[in-house]
Amino acid sequence: MTIDLGNRRIRSAGRTSGSIEITLPAQLQFLEGVECRLMVRDGPRPEIVLQTDLSAAQALLQELWQKLRFGLEEIHDLGDFSPADFTLALFPPRHWQERPPLAYSDALAVLQQRAGRNGQAPEVVLRLLAFLAVAAAYRLGLEGALALAFGDAVAYLITGTPAGLGTDFERGMAHRAFWGSGQPPQPLGSPFSDQVWEQARSGLRRVHEQLRAWQDDAEAYATARNRWYRALMVEMGMHTSSVEANLGE
Repeated sequence: MTIDLGNRRIRSAGRTSGSIEITLPAQLQFLEGVECRLMVRDGPRPEIVLQTDLSAAQALLQELWQKLRFGLEEIHDLGDFSPADFTLALFPPRHWQERPPLAYSDALAVLQQRAGRNGQAPEVVLRLLAFLAVAAAYRLGLEGALALAFGDAVAYLITGTPAGLGTDFERGMAHRAFWGSGQPPQPLGSPFSDQVWEQARSGLRRVHEQLRAWQDDAEAYATARNRWYRALMVEMGMHTSSVEANLGE
């Protein structure tokens, strides 16, 4: 994939200094401080290529996978992190199909937050965790929408924020299986903390057991899902009627 970021002018700090700079667009701000290898491709249309060193970002993805692996040990050992399980890209893609995406820009943003060079952006950690957990769900025997639901549930239960993967019903079930009925969302803490994952282990096992049971009994899953959406529509209708009544007073 080629991303056109427009034209930039090369500037010099002085003819004898040997120092030049190019101002990168705002979309590449996360590359600040990242080492780059400079290459020149000669030919009819010479190119200067900046090849970024993404080893630190790759190490962070592996670290977060190991935390997830620790937290899911009561279900099954996930095994080592494998890039082949993901679609790796510089920026988060808008759409994906088979392999969940991981964005190097997200990983580098997390590293900058850790170093105190960037403000808090919880959505980047949330996105990484959710898609790592989707791949973990595949390894734990879940498929399709239920694997997606598991990824959304894990990210939500750890951070207290949904990842926006369109699994509202399944996420509600995960909350009840994890915390019990009537309990508000309670973010556990940093997904890089072993203590957080140790606290979450038994609850995540219960969530996986429920999703696996639904996978084995599609009729029970469809019934529970339809019942939830009917109740939601009734609740929304009652709320709308209440608002209209108040406006008419």
